[in-house]
Amino acid sequence: MESPNGSRVEKPFQISLKEKSMIKTQNRREFLVRCTRAGGVCCALLACGRPALPQGATGGKTGSAKPLDPKALSYCGIPKAYCESQCELFKATRDSDAKLKKTVYDQWEMKKKFGVDFDPGKIFCYGCKPGDKPLKVGMAECPVRVCPMASGLESCVQCLDLAACDKAFWKEWPIAFQAAKTLQARYKVQSGAVLKNVLKK
Repeated sequence: MESPNGSRVEKPFQISLKEKSMIKTQNRREFLVRCTRAGGVCCALLACGRPALPQGATGGKTGSAKPLDPKALSYCGIPKAYCESQCELFKATRDSDAKLKKTVYDQWEMKKKFGVDFDPGKIFCYGCKPGDKPLKVGMAECPVRVCPMASGLESCVQCLDLAACDKAFWKEWPIAFQAAKTLQARYKVQSGAVLKNVLKK
């Protein structure tokens, strides 16, 4: 490209849409590799990759936001509906998609982590609050599920000790930790909020 005076000017570096898509795919692959190291974590974060945080978990104005219902949150604080819309294993379970189940089984290295052979009937996810449905492999050990349940809470968002919580789960997933603390800030000021200290002094 030439400038008005006739000298050659290099075009600014640009990334094509195809290249952007490839970068996004690579980031997702890197995330899935990291997921396999997490072991025993809740389905939401295993499958979400690094999507945008749920609406209302990014800070900013919350005056028009609807009140938070802890029963509608996963134990880690991610809204259940959001988690279910992002989790590949949840989708595979809902759609009875054995092929997708096998893909997730391999990506999450379930054989290595939990010693379970692939069986479409045993590889499933109904979320961390499945009601009368069974828990997925590894869910019973998820630390941010065990703690609020033992404390009589619906979500970590209700824990007054959340900011000081040093569970490895939060260190592995700092984005989720920040989202939980942001949602807690919203929850604390709403009428009828149920909050509790769970750390022993």
